[in-house]
Amino acid sequence: MKKLFKIILPPFIGFSLYFLGVRYSPEYFNLTIGEIGTGTLAGFMAYYKYTLPLLFVIAILTQGLIIIPIWNSVLRRHGFARLIALTMLVLVCIVFAGGISYLIWDKTTGEAVLIRTFLFMTAVQLVYWLINIGVLIIIE
Repeated sequence: MKKLFKIILPPFIGFSLYFLGVRYSPEYFNLTIGEIGTGTLAGFMAYYKYTLPLLFVIAILTQGLIIIPIWNSVLRRHGFARLIALTMLVLVCIVFAGGISYLIWDKTTGEAVLIRTFLFMTAVQLVYWLINIGVLIIIE
């Protein structure tokens, strides 16, 4: 039962918090599917609004197949190895945020938009993973 909690609860809490942020935003009812990929907060919210069930299934699969085995491995290690694992998590978030930001960036908007999108995507991922790790710590 504990393993099932470790797989389902952290993504559920992380996604629920993001859902509440998107759902109770004043822009929620004005979001259209055409805003996806614009590199704006509204575009991100529209993407999240329309793909939430799929993203949640992917999060559950990622949690069960990748994160929990890594988490169990990290728990058996000492402080320095845990610090390295946390550093690797941050680096992975930065790499993915850079890739996503570059893919949705329109070069005509300038590099400032790319940097803002990159920072936003990095923050979103880091907050999700900090919530996820916090819930895993509480469960342990």
